[in-house]
Amino acid sequence: MKYILRDKYLRVVFGLSFLILILISCIAYIKLGENTAPLILHFDIYKGIDFLGGRIEAFGILISSFAMILINLLLANSFYNRERFLSYIFGFVSFGLVILILIGVSVIISVN
Repeated sequence: MKYILRDKYLRVVFGLSFLILILISCIAYIKLGENTAPLILHFDIYKGIDFLGGRIEAFGILISSFAMILINLLLANSFYNRERFLSYIFGFVSFGLVILILIGVSVIISVN
């Protein structure tokens, strides 16, 4: 972790990624925490509702994204000395992943 903390770009990108993901988790918990009915997790225009699930599946999306960002953080740290550009790619892919998770969770919240 010492290499990531020294580089200001990676520190900002991974910090924003984790901050946005924590914010998404708090909003999802506030909006979906009291719901006991099945949640609509996927909706297709042609077929209608494809996939129903509970709160566990909705929060599983967030938990898996935390794991993916943590793995990207560890990979960026291990590749920093050998290939710095690859570390930047891991960082910005993590940020892009968080933006996509933000869109997905906001759609799940708005549909339910």
